Amino acid sequence: MAIINKIRQKSGIAVGVIGVGLALFLLGGDLLSPNSRILGRNKQVVGEIAGEEVSLEQFNQAVEAIRNRYPTPPSEDQMRSVRQFAWNEMIYDVAFGKEYEKLGLMVTNEELQDMIKGNNVDPRIASSFTDSTGTLNRKALNDYLSQLKQAGSNSPMYMQFAAFEQSLAPERERTKYTNLLTTTYFANSLEAKKEYEKQNTKAEVIFLNVPYYSVPDSAVSVSDSDLNGYYSEHKNEFERDASRGIEFVSFRVEASEEDKYALEQEMKELVQPFTQTNNDTVFVEANTEGASNFLNVNMTGLPAVMNPSELEEGKVYGPYFAANAYRLYKVLGISEDSVFSAKASHMLFKPKSDSKEDEAAAKDKAQEILKQVLQDPSKFEELAKTEGDATPATKSRGGDLQWFQEGRMVKEFDKAVFGAKGAGVVPKVVKTDFGYHVIKVTEPKTKKMFNLAVIEKNLGASDETINDAYVKAGRFAAENKSKDSFEKAAEAEGLFIEQALTLQKDANYINSITGSGVRNVIRWAFTEAEKGQVSEVFDLDDRFVVAVLLTERAKGVASLNEVKDDVRRAVLKEKKADEIIKKLSSMKGSLEEIKSAYGNGATVGIEDDLALSAASLSGVGFAPKTVGAIFGMKAGETSSPIKDENSVTMVKVKNIEAPMETADYTIYKKQLEQRKGSGASYKVLQAITDLAGVEDERYKFF
Repeated sequence: MAIINKIRQKSGIAVGVIGVGLALFLLGGDLLSPNSRILGRNKQVVGEIAGEEVSLEQFNQAVEAIRNRYPTPPSEDQMRSVRQFAWNEMIYDVAFGKEYEKLGLMVTNEELQDMIKGNNVDPRIASSFTDSTGTLNRKALNDYLSQLKQAGSNSPMYMQFAAFEQSLAPERERTKYTNLLTTTYFANSLEAKKEYEKQNTKAEVIFLNVPYYSVPDSAVSVSDSDLNGYYSEHKNEFERDASRGIEFVSFRVEASEEDKYALEQEMKELVQPFTQTNNDTVFVEANTEGASNFLNVNMTGLPAVMNPSELEEGKVYGPYFAANAYRLYKVLGISEDSVFSAKASHMLFKPKSDSKEDEAAAKDKAQEILKQVLQDPSKFEELAKTEGDATPATKSRGGDLQWFQEGRMVKEFDKAVFGAKGAGVVPKVVKTDFGYHVIKVTEPKTKKMFNLAVIEKNLGASDETINDAYVKAGRFAAENKSKDSFEKAAEAEGLFIEQALTLQKDANYINSITGSGVRNVIRWAFTEAEKGQVSEVFDLDDRFVVAVLLTERAKGVASLNEVKDDVRRAVLKEKKADEIIKKLSSMKGSLEEIKSAYGNGATVGIEDDLALSAASLSGVGFAPKTVGAIFGMKAGETSSPIKDENSVTMVKVKNIEAPMETADYTIYKKQLEQRKGSGASYKVLQAITDLAGVEDERYKFF
């Protein structure tokens, strides 16, 4: 019995060990993960609003409610807007809700009904039920509401309207709150008067300008102590959000020659059934990937690869490759247009000036070339590439203007082309406002039109090509687990290493790369990667990417090393300004005389109608300090050198014209109030967000 019990005990232990081992195997990844749900390190929280945690589930519910308002499923780009809108709605609900309670703001059921079908119908509802006069059609609205009831609460149209209806009350509460704050701003008569003077006080000035870029960087020296000093005094200017820096290599997914050949063969196999089908519409819709499936075109719209003289009704032409796609064209019918089209080439000879001599020289040159091409028309194209003054694009085509409709060209040119009896060189030089033309009609006028059915298939990478790129990327990621190995392997394989050094947590692009896959890289960099770690393979639509994390910077003041280039530019600007001011201060005389004495880089300009409300000068750019100094001076005064944003300036005020006195500043009072009130909704949201201590961590999930 004892042996049996021992066997049972050992069996139990063995089973227990196996069970624990299995559990550890299944849960180990979660236990050891920095986002472990079991150990509470990841509560699936997307943020915090006014001290309340927002769970991923809550946020997804809010997103889903907004997505349901869309008549069709939103795209990935639209979903970014949906998520942002959902987040803002949650801020409104949580943070604003507390403010509403304090103020007693609410939307009653009666008010809600009034917004749907009462005397104050919501504009979005009203816009869907207005008649031709712009008036709300109440019968149409009531009929629609009746249809909703008949459809039932489970119908898509009912659920969509219900989701919209749920948004009405919160939006009305928000509007009330925003209006309450907006209308608290009041501009008094003194402020209105100042605004009137600001807009209507004018100055006439002469100014001297010496831009900082006129001083070479090599002309001033910047020491480490200069950099440290500037950085210490301006630390608050270098406040930065959290960011990550990565470098990465791309394995592009591009169609191979084999892929192109395979698509061409696929299109060729469609030629016979396309020719034989009796239902072109169904056949085209079943086989095309293009948007323009049926065309009715004259010669100007006919694809250039098609010869109009060879086209026959019922025949299929192609496949032709252009713009990364193969196309087949079936001629469904041939008819006549209301206007003629023709095809011609030309050489243009422009007089160099309006003088009779230049006019005659241009005409003589045209006559000389005409004589050559009349003798040998085959020379026309080669001569057109080198002779005359046609546009570079036209010359590169041997003078070919392609097909054009009658009436498109200037009258004299039009008459020569459409008056020709057939193809060939026009036997005389044609004069227009542009100059003298030698013309060759390559296709005589015709009114032909073609009704075409089009099958289009885009050239894309095959599964095999995609898999090859993925295998290469996967091998690269597997074999290179450190930054040094990553860089050496990239160099050995001839892979270009790109860097993105200031990625933000909510970024939707990496350098010029966009697409849904970008967020996977950003999330990895912010939530998983350690410095120097090489990533897995990321799928970024048209490429596979392997990245390595270079830097991770927390929110706060950036170190001098991180912003050294910015600091150096600022110090260079300061030192250049000091050099310019020192040189200008030593000079006497008028601004013109100072300009001449200063030499290269100095210019003098005039502003004869400068307003006090302005912030820039013509030829100088943004110069608020200069404008401010001008209106603090008297007529006849000349300023000392002024250190401004982009240059050092000096000004002489010729005249200050004060505006006439007026008894009514109502317009300016309203302008001030409207200016302060504009954007109030956004400003209120920002203020509440800051005061509520909103923490946004959606980047960890989306």
